[in-house]
Amino acid sequence: MITFNDFIITEEEDSKKISEFYLDFLSEFSSKGFSFDEQLKLKGAAGKFLNSIDRATYIGLAKKEQYLDLLDRFQKELGHYRRGENSAFRTIFPNLRKSKLIRLQDAFQELYSFTLELINEATKNTMYFDDLKVNDFYKPDNSNKTKIKELIEEAIGLIMDDRSLTEKSKKNLIEYLEKAVKELERERVNWNRFLGRIKETAIVLGALGSFAAGTSTLFSAQEKLEQATIVVQKTSVNFNFNVLNATFNVQNIQHIGTINTMLELPENKDIQDVEEIKSNEENNN
Repeated sequence: MITFNDFIITEEEDSKKISEFYLDFLSEFSSKGFSFDEQLKLKGAAGKFLNSIDRATYIGLAKKEQYLDLLDRFQKELGHYRRGENSAFRTIFPNLRKSKLIRLQDAFQELYSFTLELINEATKNTMYFDDLKVNDFYKPDNSNKTKIKELIEEAIGLIMDDRSLTEKSKKNLIEYLEKAVKELERERVNWNRFLGRIKETAIVLGALGSFAAGTSTLFSAQEKLEQATIVVQKTSVNFNFNVLNATFNVQNIQHIGTINTMLELPENKDIQDVEEIKSNEENNN
């Protein structure tokens, strides 16, 4: 088992190792009666876990805030309980001590249960995304990352120039989008998380624009992000002849001309010619 120091310096991309250690840490923390030494490590351990989960999949701002609220509640109950244990009144009011312990255990159970929920959701989302093959028809790794990044940076510029938002609000939005840019620059992009960030920010920008009496700057930034998702969609399609042939019942496609046009592309033409030669030879025989 790795040490706490090893855990802290573990790359956040290694969500499996971080999640396993964090669960063990919480279990041991509880079994040792919530010792003060372990309490000092709790906030750092929880932050490491949450950052790792955020890298592993898209969970959204609401769930991250919910987790931090549960963590804060647990720490407050821990403080109340510890002060009671250090007080002379603990022997005089045993029922009060018991009540504090019950609240502390309840807060811990909520935190632990939500930790498991986030891990399960991250595992489920990552597996679902990895399994979406569709005969390699959709390959976002092939998308135009340069154009996508350009659109996001234009959206960031529009947010910076906006006059309706406070500097703090701008900072929050920009930092969130900058995380998406960093994700895009990775060798292996988690497209589930990346698209989640972009779509969520676009929704928030639309809502902010509506409250700000239709501020065009925010709506323009929203439009840039929506264009970025369209670029992912349009440039992730694999036009390889064999892939199209394996994906579609071509004879049942209404827009057959579009499929034929795709097959006439230079990169597909050689493969198509080979297939036609094989077909002619079989007919002649």
